[in-house]
Amino acid sequence: MNKLIASILTALALLLNSHTTRAQDSTASPKDSAKQLAAVSVTAAKPYIIQHTDKIIINITQSPLAAGGNAYEAVKRVPGIIDLQGLQFRGRQVTVFMDDRPVRLSGEELQNYLSAIPAGAIDRIEILPHPTSKYEANGGVVINIISARSKDMGANGAFTAGAGAGRYGRYNTGLNLNYRSKKLSLYGSYDLLYTKVRNNSTTTRQFNDAYKIFEDQSALSQASNHTFRIGFDYTINKNSSFGILIRGALSSRNKDITNVSRQHYETRDTFSTVTTVNHNQYFTPSVNLYYKIKGLTINADYFSYVKDWRDDFTTRFTNEKNEEYRTAYLLKDNSPARNTSRSLSADYAFHLGKIRYETGLKTILTHTDNDVAWETFDGNSWTNDPARSNHFIYNENIYAAYLNLTRTLGKLTLQTGLRAEHTYTNGNSVTLKQERTNRYTNLFPNLNITYTPTDDHQFSFSYSRNIERYGFSIVNPFIIYQSQYAYYQGNPNIKPSFYHNFELSWAYRNEWMASFGYSHYVDVPAEIYKKDPGGNAVISTYDNVSSADQLTFNLTWTKSLLRGRLSTSNTLGGLHAGYHAPASTGLNNTSYTAYLSSNNRVLFNHGWKAEINADYYSPMAVGAYSFRSQFEMGAGLSKNILKNKGTLTLNVTDIFNTSKRRYTTSSFGTTCLTRDNPETRFVKLVFTYKFGNSQVKAARTRQTGLDEIKNRMN
Repeated sequence: MNKLIASILTALALLLNSHTTRAQDSTASPKDSAKQLAAVSVTAAKPYIIQHTDKIIINITQSPLAAGGNAYEAVKRVPGIIDLQGLQFRGRQVTVFMDDRPVRLSGEELQNYLSAIPAGAIDRIEILPHPTSKYEANGGVVINIISARSKDMGANGAFTAGAGAGRYGRYNTGLNLNYRSKKLSLYGSYDLLYTKVRNNSTTTRQFNDAYKIFEDQSALSQASNHTFRIGFDYTINKNSSFGILIRGALSSRNKDITNVSRQHYETRDTFSTVTTVNHNQYFTPSVNLYYKIKGLTINADYFSYVKDWRDDFTTRFTNEKNEEYRTAYLLKDNSPARNTSRSLSADYAFHLGKIRYETGLKTILTHTDNDVAWETFDGNSWTNDPARSNHFIYNENIYAAYLNLTRTLGKLTLQTGLRAEHTYTNGNSVTLKQERTNRYTNLFPNLNITYTPTDDHQFSFSYSRNIERYGFSIVNPFIIYQSQYAYYQGNPNIKPSFYHNFELSWAYRNEWMASFGYSHYVDVPAEIYKKDPGGNAVISTYDNVSSADQLTFNLTWTKSLLRGRLSTSNTLGGLHAGYHAPASTGLNNTSYTAYLSSNNRVLFNHGWKAEINADYYSPMAVGAYSFRSQFEMGAGLSKNILKNKGTLTLNVTDIFNTSKRRYTTSSFGTTCLTRDNPETRFVKLVFTYKFGNSQVKAARTRQTGLDEIKNRMN
């Protein structure tokens, strides 16, 4: 079958070349023929995907589709990644790093941060399915996004500018500069992304057969995202070096939201319209200092998350004749957050005999301060709303130590490790005068056995025990108001979840890779929906489910054909998940789902490159959520220009406008049917130009001490 496919593709390639060969004169001189042969030559590129059982590498620079988008879209196209209630790889939550340094954001904030980074600024994405004990026990998979950096000596850089359109226009620009001498490396970058989109959603909420709420919401969003990075590395001698990295993001976003609700009770309908004007701004600066001597690396980190959030709500009530039957309800909130994390770590690696040892100590001190102030208008003036206002301070200290051992015995490689973590937490609701303190110590072992019988085959078995800590917004009992019929509230009594993960995997060359995994969770943090006991609103919050089990299967086929002209990567995945909870909660469900992704790239003559990508997810149920199927397809085309120093890329995302999310949530007697219609179809044109010398070695990449705190600050 493979030979048949290869034959067909070869015929296709010959047809693609025909336009350059059929115009040749049979009397052409040998010199002319040589020129023509040179004109149709194609330079093979490095593989788009390189996969092993312990690491998968995605070379984004080889993707014109990625070059036309952003980092978030590039991550979503990684085989095995699904985006359901956050990014997951093979059914497990991920921790995202940028240049070996943690991004420290999750959920919508992670999406916004990565969406601000042009994919053209990325060199590759590395996935670590089984990170060692060196990494925090929180999170089972590490995704490391490596920035594109020149390897040239001297000074060089790259400039990027792009524009696009969906319903509205958008643009991005960026500048990356590098300088390297024998001992000193300086680097910096700045990127700007402006977007304006309109999203729509419809929701039907039902408490019983007699009472239903129908909501239709439209939101116009504008966002200006600025990301920056500046740093240096200095080599003292062949055994020691030090450096500093300063980076951050400044995002300003405005939303105008209109939510129209119809309340149906028996034979009577009433209407309400909530108009929301939202402004929020985020600033996330961070500093990393490191010193390295032989096998010892010391990192000191500081990270700050500053959020300013303001909402103004106006609710009007009308009857079936569009007549206002009560005074408009005015509400506003001011919800600033000031969160900081500090970290100090020391890692030491050495060999003793035939065993490699890695050991280290780490301290992470996190402080979050959220002051949510709500006000209502009583007809004459604004007054404080004590039922919604809340000042909450949360501190979390983690003290950790780890030890890893690696030994190779012929064709067998053994890696085992143990991580110990002591956690101290203190939550203080200043408004409610309630304080809760918790202390716990846990051990997290891991084991990885790799067997390589031949150069072509590799087998692996892995085991790890992990913890899934809640995001800091989940433990905060503040209220996020959507309308008088829907709001979110945190749960200060939520507990972390612990789970065991087992996985068998197999890789054949760089063509086939298969994995089968099983995970068992206890005290699973699950999102739930329930009716407000004092009204008709639906409250969404988090609570612990006693346990859950998950089975995963993934099969990936990657092949380079036609001497590198065509490369294809296709992934088939399956997931079986089950929550174990009391029947009254509505969370006790079991489901099967499958997903399929396909990425195909074609190299043409004269620097042309094309790519097409497609993803499909079958229906699935997770806890309170039941998702319907979803499909998306995108394409990109690029051309090298200006003596290969410039690249022009045209990209179209979600060609058929089918990337819509339809789901039902059901728990504690409430049922909500939602259809989200985000604006996802865009046409983008991006120009990239590289300048300067061509021999600077890339700046060092290093891991900071704050490995996963950003992931929980949202």
